[in-house]
Amino acid sequence: MLGQPTPLDKVRRMVIVVVNSLSSPRTRWDESEDPPNSVQIMLQATGVPIDRYSFESVELLRDITNRWQTLRRIRDSAAFTKEKDESLKEVINAPDIDLYAIDVSFAEVKDPSERDYLNNLPTSFTLPDEAVDRLRAAGGSILLASPEFQRLLKDVGARIVTDPKTANGASP
Repeated sequence: MLGQPTPLDKVRRMVIVVVNSLSSPRTRWDESEDPPNSVQIMLQATGVPIDRYSFESVELLRDITNRWQTLRRIRDSAAFTKEKDESLKEVINAPDIDLYAIDVSFAEVKDPSERDYLNNLPTSFTLPDEAVDRLRAAGGSILLASPEFQRLLKDVGARIVTDPKTANGASP
């Protein structure tokens, strides 16, 4: 039936953070007379699908967001009446959900030397403490600078508090 409530009717916002784990370590293959071996080529090639799928996932989420916004504008338009045509149920049932697709990837790191350092880290479950600290700092900076994250903060009327002393409006 058209216009029936669904579980999605209770969801107002959906935030999806895509963390692109692709790194781009330097190979220096062009500095050697010996060609790379099969294992080196395989390891280098495995990053391509990771990057492609991360990019495509974020773009798909952005397309869904735009489609939902367009369908809601049509549905809420004064020119649209629900009784016109049952084939327009996609318009009638457009989710009232704001979708935020936030991409976190090393490409967004502004400092070229820091971006180079991060891209050359190995994909490993064990990293030195300094590397973990730098990864966490980069992830936080990328997230905070994201236009989608900023849109989310604006839409919900939130702000990021870095100094707990000023959290309630008190001066430092």
